[in-house]
Amino acid sequence: MTGGAQTFVIRLASGLAKNHSVYVYNCNFFPITDNSLVDRFPDTVEVISFFPPSSRTLLNRALSKVERWTSKIGRKIKFREDLRKLHFNYILKKLNIDLVNSHLYHADNFVVETLEKASIPIIVTDHGDYKYVIEQQLSDRSSTEKIFNRINGIVVLSEDNATAISRYVANHLPIKKIYNGVAQPQTVQYPVSGREKLKIPKDALVFGMVARGIPEKGWLELIQAFEQVMHTTQQAAHLILVGDSEYLQNLKASIASKAATVHFVGYSSDPNYWIECFDVGVLPTYFDGESLPYSIIEYLSFGKPAIATDMGGIPEMIKHNDQTAGFIINCQAGKADVSSLADAMLAYINNPSLREEHSQIAKQAFDKFNIENCIKSYELFFQEALNKQH
Repeated sequence: MTGGAQTFVIRLASGLAKNHSVYVYNCNFFPITDNSLVDRFPDTVEVISFFPPSSRTLLNRALSKVERWTSKIGRKIKFREDLRKLHFNYILKKLNIDLVNSHLYHADNFVVETLEKASIPIIVTDHGDYKYVIEQQLSDRSSTEKIFNRINGIVVLSEDNATAISRYVANHLPIKKIYNGVAQPQTVQYPVSGREKLKIPKDALVFGMVARGIPEKGWLELIQAFEQVMHTTQQAAHLILVGDSEYLQNLKASIASKAATVHFVGYSSDPNYWIECFDVGVLPTYFDGESLPYSIIEYLSFGKPAIATDMGGIPEMIKHNDQTAGFIINCQAGKADVSSLADAMLAYINNPSLREEHSQIAKQAFDKFNIENCIKSYELFFQEALNKQH
């Protein structure tokens, strides 16, 4: 499922490729099936997978059968895992790679296991998943310690991220905070705007959310809060929900009778199309692995005030100096508090000047996510690791 980490890898690779040779390695055994994701890489970045799509099904079945057979006789051999490692090592040598930057825990684990005794520097970017993996006990501590003992540095995305990771890593490991970067969105003249497409009146206030289609992003809580708001105010308001999954499709079906002002628009390869027509961006997430959600950065890039929970780095994301570009709400019983969500939405409905004030702060808060600064920081951190290695 495409999320913030995958989107950032595209932007980071694209930016680095202006001055360096950059390759993206798909460490899963088989190719990426979402072609729209791969197509977003520029021609200067090559995406490498182990097998071409045409051979994946037959080979996977054959190797799976062999692995099951070896397991039954008490000598399980991980053919696929060994093949991946051989292929990755071959690619590194063939392309004369100087440094590996891995993203997400399963990729970090694969890279470290493959390059445990190699001298090539490894920089890990933690998108908040180590806190999640460790606290949810999805991996034993020896596996994470093995990663931290081998890598040459770790990039964190926020102060919250840095605080969490520092509890688990050795003191000698360099930790660098680098905000994910986003380019300032360009003005696009669409033939039909999002509002026009959904037949939303010009005087209506639009709340919107862009996120992965998992329950922990707070979709249900947002809808419940919006329903409370609609029972309280005479102001015309609409809610646009951008994302797709079986969960969201079921959620849409469950509120079909009330859906006149709640719009499920599905997955969008161009979320800016929808964000542009929001008045306020919302993300009531209670996902434990939350770090630096991209949707918040994108709201800010359009000068949209944000209503969000206090998960991960969100509170520092929407701050500029001592001012806040929106409302931070607490979680109650592990989920976003519906009443607090509704109160924040009503505050914007009842006070247009507050909405405008927060919009101006949002534009200033976005400055720290400048893509050029992000790329330069990564280059410097990579160079430091290379210098130490030599």
